[in-house]
Amino acid sequence: MPSAYAGDIAGYRTFIAIVSVNYFTLLVLTPRGWGEPAPFWQLATLGALYLVLGIWGFGFAQRVRRLPVSLGYLLLEFGIGMAINGMAPGGLLPLILLPIAAQAVALLPRVWAVLMCMLVIAGVSGNLTWVPDWPAWFRNIASATAAVVFVVVYVGVAAREREARMRVEKLSAEVAQLAAANERNRLAREIHDTLGHYLTVIHVQLEAARAVMAAEPERGMLAVSRAQALAKDGLAAVRQSVKALREDSRVEGIAEQLASLVDAVRDESFSASFSATGSPRPVTAAVALALHRTALEALTNVRKHAAATLVEIVLAFRPDGRVHLRVHDNGRGTSGLDGGFGLTGIRERAEQLGGSVAFHTAAGHGFTLDMELPV
Repeated sequence: MPSAYAGDIAGYRTFIAIVSVNYFTLLVLTPRGWGEPAPFWQLATLGALYLVLGIWGFGFAQRVRRLPVSLGYLLLEFGIGMAINGMAPGGLLPLILLPIAAQAVALLPRVWAVLMCMLVIAGVSGNLTWVPDWPAWFRNIASATAAVVFVVVYVGVAAREREARMRVEKLSAEVAQLAAANERNRLAREIHDTLGHYLTVIHVQLEAARAVMAAEPERGMLAVSRAQALAKDGLAAVRQSVKALREDSRVEGIAEQLASLVDAVRDESFSASFSATGSPRPVTAAVALALHRTALEALTNVRKHAAATLVEIVLAFRPDGRVHLRVHDNGRGTSGLDGGFGLTGIRERAEQLGGSVAFHTAAGHGFTLDMELPV
């Protein structure tokens, strides 16, 4: 239950409880019958009107939040309450005016609320003292009853507030756990997309070096040098990821970054090409990171699964302010896409940035990745 709605329900219960206990006190303790000075049905009618107006009118005033409306409602409610006390035997219902003070504090600016509370005090104290035939023992009973009612009602309110705080603390803990889980997923995706790619390429280069080192030492050392350079590039990419995630900046030259990834495809079983269309423009750091990591993941998947001979990467800057990345290979494709961790990470990254991603593949017809993001 929303906290505002729960607070309204608690206020209504308090209002009803105070009015009801005053009527009950009048019924049980008054020494006179209901014939004088006003019949019971008139008091009951005014009491029902007082309750209905106190609930509906208060809710309406809360929604409107205009000083004339709030003042008009409170003064009308005060007038009905005073009329009830004027009709009650001995004027024995002054405490039904007390909820008006609480509502005044909730509805009015501080100065107006103080003035309204002073009016309520005058009404309550006047009804308590202006009746000369009210005996002292009845005054004491009425005062004690009112005190007990307030204690019971507000202890109940305090208990509900404590329960609400406990629920808020529980929800806060759950939110913290969810945030931690999201952070773990994000870090796992970054490790997979960045380090996974570079470690895969380094592994390929070292395997090539070991295979040719004995027969062709120079070629083997070249592969080792490339692996060392890739390790350095991987470390720089990790640092770039951290910087991009911490800073809200724009990145120039994302096309050049993707072109450098394609240039790094050497001595492998496939060739890669890159092209850019449209008018290049700066993109946010998060978008640049998403494009970079998606291209890395696509190249890694080609090495691992595609058995392709050609990969084409196209970056298109569209007139509508969005950027589109397409990666297509002529590999074996697949009839069933299981959506591994890498593809799931690509989809999650695109959705977090307000973009979309689609995968197209069929057995023997290669694999195509289309990502569209706002810049």
